[in-house]
Amino acid sequence: MALPGVGAVWGLRHRAGGEFLAHRWAGLPLESDDRILAERFAVSGEEATAAFGTLAAHGLTRVLAARFDVAGEASGTILVAVDDRADARFVATCLAQVVEVTREAVRRIAAHRAEQQQQTRDALLAEASLQMDAVLDATQTMHRVARMTVPAIAEGCLVFLSENGRPVLHSGVHVDMRRLSAMLDDPAQTGRLAEFAATAVRDGASRNAGADAQVLRARGRVIGVLVFLFDRDADRIPPAAFLRDVASRAALAIDNSTLYEQRRREVAAMQQHLLPNRLPVVAGLSVAASYTVGDEVLEVGGDFYDVVERGDGAVAALIGDVCGRGVEAAALTGLARHTLAALLAEGISPVRAMSSLNARLHRHGSWRFITAGVALLRPAGDGFRADWTSAGHPAPVVLRRRPPNGPGRGGGVPLGILPRAKLGRSRLSLGPGDTLVLFTDGLTECRDADGRMFEESAFAATLDRLRGAPADLLVKELGQAAAAFGGGQADDAAIVALQVGEN
Repeated sequence: MALPGVGAVWGLRHRAGGEFLAHRWAGLPLESDDRILAERFAVSGEEATAAFGTLAAHGLTRVLAARFDVAGEASGTILVAVDDRADARFVATCLAQVVEVTREAVRRIAAHRAEQQQQTRDALLAEASLQMDAVLDATQTMHRVARMTVPAIAEGCLVFLSENGRPVLHSGVHVDMRRLSAMLDDPAQTGRLAEFAATAVRDGASRNAGADAQVLRARGRVIGVLVFLFDRDADRIPPAAFLRDVASRAALAIDNSTLYEQRRREVAAMQQHLLPNRLPVVAGLSVAASYTVGDEVLEVGGDFYDVVERGDGAVAALIGDVCGRGVEAAALTGLARHTLAALLAEGISPVRAMSSLNARLHRHGSWRFITAGVALLRPAGDGFRADWTSAGHPAPVVLRRRPPNGPGRGGGVPLGILPRAKLGRSRLSLGPGDTLVLFTDGLTECRDADGRMFEESAFAATLDRLRGAPADLLVKELGQAAAAFGGGQADDAAIVALQVGEN
């Protein structure tokens, strides 16, 4: 504008096909009458030998034009209107320099914006991975997958899983949940969404003006489809490569949680096969048991228990814990429980039964050992006499109808260590309303965040709180109290309660 003869400068932004986006001006404003001609110059890059419209009315006789293009950005054109006093060649040279500087500025702005967008996408991916991997529950994982994408990546997200070769919707999140609910309540729309997802599986991906479907693949198989719903300008929709990356991480998180749940169900089922189907009904006694599977493990534990009636009128309650976890521990668990239960049911004494098991363990050749205990209960007066035989197992507790409680004595050496079993023995008396509580160390040794054990800090108080509770409620509440104390079981815990009826 400082050059002689220059009366107006117009800067235009437009798409390659000529769609007008925005303009800036100096000197004379760009009036609506001039806009069509200005856009024509912007598209063609022509130089006008004569001014037009508003320019001509102000004595401007010529328009110089220069255009620039930057990959991935809107194009730009600068128009300079001059009168007869201007040195057109010099003005054109200056215009070329301005356009070159402007092109470089736009390129740098675009590069900086792309770098910021990439950093943002990288941060989103990192955060999404952390959030999606934070839980191992399949339902929660799918909800987190959808929630993490909204609204940062899309206005809505739907998670389809493949079931019998067809995509089935399992989770969905939208910035306007009422709108999403209305959409999903419409069978026609849900049918179109399912077909859109199925197309993505068939073609590898699917995209239209308002949605993008990316296939969820994990460990070489298709597990579903992630559908992103967009309600934004096209230039704000993330690139397909980024959405594929999100889907890839989501697929792995969903597959991990699904496999984890499947493994947990298998472990729980296998664990149940190592425990008695039901406990006997014993005259004068209420018998109950509970088993809590450790939450942070995916291997079968070694805790076991059983209660058997003998022909001589006695009742034998046995409990034990095999060292370690996994298939070998499970095999020894089954061996230990069935061996002890069978021998005790035949009337063999706990000492002989445990000695026999110790001998079998030595023949087995395993490095694992077993702590075990057997309480042999016989009627005595209006109560029961309990003879306790222990092979390194935690001592039982008698929860008296009236305090104080009666702690038992443990002793002995775990089975499988010495050639001949070394056992500890003691006797406890149970009166009406008293309860004999047997347990494995998973109950008493669970720890809180400060490292304190349940046995040291809360076991006695919990028993006092449960004094007088029925046997089935006692084992349930005792296990839950320990789990709550430790923030979730870190090890399996078995509990058996034998409660003497009150006269």
